Amino acid sequence: MGFAFGIFDSFDLGDSTPGAVLASRLDLAVAAEAAGIDHYHVTEHHGTPLSVCPSPNLFLAALSQRTSRMRIGALVNVLPTYDPLRLAEEIAVLDQLCAGRLDLGVGRGVSPYELAYFGVSDEDSRALFTETLDVVTTALATGRMVHRGERLRDYDVELSVRPVQQPHPPLWYASSNTNSAEWAGRSGINFVGRWNGGSFTSAADTYWRAWESGPRPHGGTPRVGMAATVYIDDTDAGALDRYRKANDVFVRELTKLWHDHDDHRVDAQFDTDAGLRRGAALVGSPETVRDLLLEQVERADVNYFEVTLAFGDLTPAESAANLEAFTEVVMPAVRAATAGRPYAGS
Repeated sequence: MGFAFGIFDSFDLGDSTPGAVLASRLDLAVAAEAAGIDHYHVTEHHGTPLSVCPSPNLFLAALSQRTSRMRIGALVNVLPTYDPLRLAEEIAVLDQLCAGRLDLGVGRGVSPYELAYFGVSDEDSRALFTETLDVVTTALATGRMVHRGERLRDYDVELSVRPVQQPHPPLWYASSNTNSAEWAGRSGINFVGRWNGGSFTSAADTYWRAWESGPRPHGGTPRVGMAATVYIDDTDAGALDRYRKANDVFVRELTKLWHDHDDHRVDAQFDTDAGLRRGAALVGSPETVRDLLLEQVERADVNYFEVTLAFGDLTPAESAANLEAFTEVVMPAVRAATAGRPYAGS
């Protein structure tokens, strides 16, 4: 199995307009597919300028018609906020629209304020996530949603459409927590986390141990990898200067909803300098970013990397140049360095 690359996109507003953001991201995704990117993943957020596309499946429907090879999906669908029947139907239709290229990202949400908009408490979100995941995946696999609810209501309905991929599109989960890694590995779910100063190496090891001893329900070797923001310019100094300005805008949007509630718990986590130190952002010349990423993939048992290339107040032209440098210099070096590499799960 070769090393694969994906793009992660939050659709943050920056200094643009919603329509311009969405149009530019469609163009970026088309260019990414042409440049060899394997996956394009989008996020879900509500009531915040962190995303001008709160319903990721709408964007994915459009993207399904602009691409033909690249796998696409949400990372993640926030399961506690959905009616399971509607979500199962949307997933099935999306997989039909993209001819079986859908990745099904699942999660319980990270913002208690966004969950509250849907009448979901942070304390109940995990149980709702677990119940919804079981209901949706079973319905996609069998073609019928039959459920006697604990937290969800009862269902007994036949799906009018089923996904191309059976039993359902491959599941993806995002976390750097080793507890989550163990669950994802045992379940055979594709797993993405942050480098976090090297701590993701233990999460990856935990994942593979769980996967090797688990039931491997859907076959095939899963993707396990890291996610980071990347900004590339001609020089390290120039890249760092532009990254700081763009990321400050991104962080302003990311923390706005929390600050509106006088909650500053996430401030340290998303501090620009702290992120650089932890390896959550790889910034510099093409050669510098190449070497930073090579160091990470050499230390961690991973076969995937997910990159954010458009964020903050970067213009579409800057994001396109970022993509070009990444795909022309960084990706080939990583693929060459990992060619023939035996993974724990191989």
